[in-house]
Parts: sequence; C-alpha cells; structure tokens
Amino acid sequence: MSETVPRTTAPGRRGGRQVRRIALAGAFAAVLGASVLNGASPAGAAEVPLSQGRPATASSSERGDLSASAAVDGKSNTRWSSAFRDPQSLQVDLGRSTAIKKIVLNWENAYATAFQIQTSTGGGQWKTIHTTTAGKGGVQTLNVSATGRYVRLYATKRSSRYGVSLWEFQVFGTGSTTPVPSTTPTKPAPSSSPSSTPTKPAPSTTPTKPAPSTTPTKPEVPAESSGKKGVGVWQMSGVSAALASSGANWYYTWSTNHNGITAPASTEFVPMIWGAASVTDANLAQAKSAGPYLLGFNEPDMAEQSNMTVDKALSLWPKLTATGQKLGAPAVAYGGDRAGGWLDRFMSGAAQRGYRVDFIPLHWYGGDFNTTNAVGQLKSYLQAVYDRYHKPIWLTEYALIDFSKGVRFPTDAQQAAFVTASTKMLASLPFVQRYAWFGLPSSDTEPNSGLFHSNGVATPAGRAFQAAS
Repeated sequence: MSETVPRTTAPGRRGGRQVRRIALAGAFAAVLGASVLNGASPAGAAEVPLSQGRPATASSSERGDLSASAAVDGKSNTRWSSAFRDPQSLQVDLGRSTAIKKIVLNWENAYATAFQIQTSTGGGQWKTIHTTTAGKGGVQTLNVSATGRYVRLYATKRSSRYGVSLWEFQVFGTGSTTPVPSTTPTKPAPSSSPSSTPTKPAPSTTPTKPAPSTTPTKPEVPAESSGKKGVGVWQMSGVSAALASSGANWYYTWSTNHNGITAPASTEFVPMIWGAASVTDANLAQAKSAGPYLLGFNEPDMAEQSNMTVDKALSLWPKLTATGQKLGAPAVAYGGDRAGGWLDRFMSGAAQRGYRVDFIPLHWYGGDFNTTNAVGQLKSYLQAVYDRYHKPIWLTEYALIDFSKGVRFPTDAQQAAFVTASTKMLASLPFVQRYAWFGLPSSDTEPNSGLFHSNGVATPAGRAFQAAS
C-alpha cells in the first residue's frame, strides 16, 4: 500500500515517501533507563539471539506473510509488519526466565517513534526496561539489564500512516551462544534514503495528452457501473462488522487471504499477489480459489513497496496468468499516464511477449482539498490512463492526503465531501470498473482517511461512503 503522485495542481507527493524514512518528531534519541546506539549492524552479531526461532506473537499483522515469527527467524529477507494503527506490540517467549543484557531492533522503513521494551516472568505483568519518544528507526541496540521469560516491544507512536515493521527483533542474554560461521549474509540496516526512490514528478495543471501507445490495442468494452464500490481492509477491532456496515461491494487485503475478516455473502473478496516473494504455488492456488479476479503487484515502482524492475515483473507474469483469472496490471504508485513510465514499459513488454493484462489498477492521492478541483484532477488522471491503454480501470487506492510536506489531512467535512463527489464521478465513468477507498479502519486518535472507528462508529467520510451507490 502506499502513496501516489497523480497529475494534479497540488504539490507532488514524493515528499511523502520521506515520511516512511525520516522521523516526524525529534532529532535526537531520548533515552530513559538504557542507552541507545544506532549503527550499521547489530552489536554482538557473533552471538545467536535467545529469541531466534522462539514462539512470537503480535497484536496484529498486516498480511499473512508478515507475521510475528518473521521477526525472530534470523533471516535477512523476512519481516513482521503490523496493522496501520497505534498501539502495536510484538512479544517473544524465551522459554524460561533468563538474564537479558541487550535488545536489537532492526526496523524496516516503517518504524516506531515512541515505544517501550518490556519483560515479564508470566501472568501478564509487564515491567518496562526501556522507553523512548524519539525513535529514529534503522538498527537500534539497547543495552539493558533485566530478567524475564517474555520480552515485548510495545509501540505507541508510528512514524507514518503505515504500521510498524521489524526485520529482526533480537534478544541477547547470558544464554546466547556463538554460532558456526554461516554463508547466509547479514542483512544491512535499512537506508534512510534509498537511491532507488524516484524523484518527484513535476506537477501539472492539466494532465498532458498521452502519446500514442507503442502497442496499440483494440479498446475493450467498459465494465458496467454496478458493484464498483470497494475498500482496502486491514485488521482492527470489529473489522468484519464495519465492512458489512460500509456497504462495499468488494474488498481486498493486499494479500491472497481474508486475514481473518468475515464479509457478507454479497461482498466479494479480491486477492492480490503483492510482490515477487508472494509468487508461490500456495499463494497462487489460494488466489485462484478466491474468485474470478486477481490484482497484480503492489507499487513495484517504489522501494518501500514491492520494489520490482519491469523485467522481474514480466518474468513472473506467466505464473499469474496461469491462474486463469482476470488479471490486473501491477498498480504503480504514480505516473500511470506517462510515456516511458514503469507501467508503460510493463504494458509494452507484456504486449511484445503476448502476455495477457485484463485491467489497469491505479492509486491516487490528492493534495488539493477543494472538492471540485480534487475530483477534476482525479477524473483527468483516470481518463489519461484509459486513453493510453484502452483497458478497464480499477482505482484500488485513493483518498485526500497531502504528502508534499510530511502528511496533511483535510478536515472531516472536506474528506466527506470528496467521498460523495468522487464516488458519483466514478460511478459515471463507464471505463472505471471498480474503485476502493483507502481504507476501512480509522484511527481513534489521529487524523486519517479511514471510514470506521474501532467502536464501529462511522466517520463523516464513512457515512458518505455508506450513502454512495
């Protein structure tokens, strides 16, 4: 999931990508009860953590392949990622009470600015051994002195609108051992500014007319307007009831499974193959059993998302087409209407190879909170993409959020007005097959674009969404 830069008069959103990489609060770490050292690799890397391979649980997981166990498996390419709300927790069972001397947190780009490290000997009583309100992400080594069987990260403030995510949660103590040298490389600390991150495209008052496609295709018959309304869903308290109350015709979870969400029989689930690591026989079989549609890779043009080259995506595409489902192109973060952009190169490559692409998923976020302007900009972007590829459009993420300088949300009234006007516009466009608001869950304490609070009460945007036909 992610941000997108549409062709809009609003400031570009590439600055929003920095939100996942730079702390929103505090230039220096505030340390209470332990010292925090930030380095390029975990201290004491010659030791095997007490936590490695131990049972781990979390308050939530963004997807099935981002579970708690991935943070304690000792692997360089797996991680835990939470749902998109505060607070969140991750805990590991060491198996017995033991002396603990050091905690290493290897954060993905979505980190916590405020968190506590806690221990317990059992019975649900937790003792805080470290706390900070100015976390900076990266790799943090916390020197502590404690005893416990259970060790927990309790994150109370995220650095962005995403959840919190750890490559590794390592606990060291007197029982740590020195391993036999392994050929498995040690994972480097996440970069604070990945070189692969695209630069901000220049905003345009009026979307430029796309150049003729190098691979002209016969315009496809647009889908009917019924059943368009959908929503992106992740775990929250009462999520199934909220989904039913929303009136959505369909939903997705950025995964091939429902992630424990129960939907009315009339609400369709659409699976997604999120990235290269998601292309497994098990995931493809699960996706095939879910229904007639399949969403392709999520924002392959962004380093923080599925992060795939066009060639890599094309090399895996035959496995997705083999499911026989109606297949959506990879959903780019921005620039879907641009000649030579990621999507354009993928579509050209697919046509040259004879690969099937049935519809085009898109993401769009608007930084102009004037309803008329925002709806017009979104409509222009969708029209430009359709004019280029002549395939049905699925708008799978959209909302009013300005990422030009951190993260700025409209007022509740502005967001609700946009929901009402944009859904009417989307229903009127014959080439827009479906759309999905970002997203169903709403924070109870912070500005956001969600539709329902954890107590089941709809936000103003949620009430507007319910009313949309």
